[in-house]
Amino acid sequence: MGKAVRNIVTFIVAACLTAGLSGCYDRRELDTLGIVLGVGLDKSVTEGETDVTVQMANPGGASSSKSSKGSKEGEKGTGTEEAYINQTGSGKLINDIIRDMQHEMSRRIYVAHSQVMVIGEELAKSGLRDSLDFFLRAPEARMTLYVFVAKGRAQEILSAKPEFEKITSTELSKMLKDQKITSEAPIVTEFDFVESICSKTTAAYAPLVRLDENNGKKRLTVEGCAVFNQSRMVGELNAVETRGLLFATGKTQTGVIPVSAEGVSSTIEIKEASSSVTPTLYTDGTAAFNIDIKTLIGIGDQTGTLTLSDEKTFAPFLAATAEAIKGEILSAVEKSKELDADIFGFGEMLYRKYPKQWEKLKDNWKNAYKNITVTVSVNAKADGSGRIGKPLAPEGN
Repeated sequence: MGKAVRNIVTFIVAACLTAGLSGCYDRRELDTLGIVLGVGLDKSVTEGETDVTVQMANPGGASSSKSSKGSKEGEKGTGTEEAYINQTGSGKLINDIIRDMQHEMSRRIYVAHSQVMVIGEELAKSGLRDSLDFFLRAPEARMTLYVFVAKGRAQEILSAKPEFEKITSTELSKMLKDQKITSEAPIVTEFDFVESICSKTTAAYAPLVRLDENNGKKRLTVEGCAVFNQSRMVGELNAVETRGLLFATGKTQTGVIPVSAEGVSSTIEIKEASSSVTPTLYTDGTAAFNIDIKTLIGIGDQTGTLTLSDEKTFAPFLAATAEAIKGEILSAVEKSKELDADIFGFGEMLYRKYPKQWEKLKDNWKNAYKNITVTVSVNAKADGSGRIGKPLAPEGN
């Protein structure tokens, strides 16, 4: 066999062998998938069962105000109604529930692009261990979605009409990301949530979402957080207590704190904040923690004619801000003691610093937590007064 023929034969054999390697054997075309953007979990009226709601993007939907081609004038067309479809099923096992939904769908339910998981309050209080199992096992499920706890039912939250986005799940996702402006609700992914649930010491928490009625219209509100002991919700923190928690754990980015001093009311803008915690474990088994906060603040607005941009006149406001932050942190600590939930991760800090002593304390940490001592020191520094140095007042005042 000549060299040229041998090369041709080699090429043909190689091409045949590699032909089966090209492409993706498990490829799924986009038009065959029901892409899930949000999941809702509720306790069912049937004991031992869970209601699962999946919110999927509706490829043919755009706006309920538009009419589809060929529909009668004034009637809403079925092809261009909502931009999402909610499907709900009930059962004992989440995987089985979702598979049963396929009987009513022409597309395969695909959860890889889920943005949010909303857990109904009643289910959260009864325990989430079994309900979360599927989302941890499913290979396509991602743990980067945001977790919420609903005041009420998750199904109602996902059925609420969004105001700025086309899909409720997308609205919730963006609302949570914007909470960094107020630091009054935590940003919690499924990974964060599950990691805390599995921790032997650190308690989990998740932002609260509810439906508020304003002028006859229901609107989504994200504020505060639900607190868990292992997988069971045991209580909640309000907005101020939640910000105290975020200050202590170094998760406060920005926010506004109203303070008063020298007969003047002002809102203080938190521009930067950092936290460090020093744990101390005594020989009698008691523990103390010093939380050191450093923050950079500015003036949001004020009443009266006092010029707060002056260093001397602003000093009382720095002190008032420091006291306000200290009060928020301590209020969160006290609430966590009431709930027997170490949401700050104090136990984990003791374990890292005192691993040998911790072995003797860990089994009694739940009781010991109630007796911990927490001190807070806040170092607040000023950073400008905005575009104006003086308040709006005539010269000489």
